Amino acid sequence: MKQGEGDMATEYFEKVLFELAKKGEQDKVKFLKSLYRRIMPSQFERIKKNDKSVFAELFMPKWVTWELLKAWAEGFEVPGKGKTCILCESKNENGLDFNDRFICESCFVRLKQLE
Repeated sequence: MKQGEGDMATEYFEKVLFELAKKGEQDKVKFLKSLYRRIMPSQFERIKKNDKSVFAELFMPKWVTWELLKAWAEGFEVPGKGKTCILCESKNENGLDFNDRFICESCFVRLKQLE
């Protein structure tokens, strides 16, 4: 993916959400916001790789286009287990909380080595 491409895709998805909300189509907005529940992780990865064959496998309303689905996938982060590290921004279960902030184990080890 080119630099900035994900930002444009996210902007497109947010623009569509805003337009739908502005038109008062709350059912469509709710559908798009809960899209991650309808798509399996393997399908999510295929969407990110621009595999259009996955679109045929999904039962989407006619108003959901491939471009919209792709834009959603580019800007969506798969929910993972654990907390988000304040240094590397990755999800991790192992680490420590310091001043109400989470530092993952690998970042903590790197910081300790700097001493």
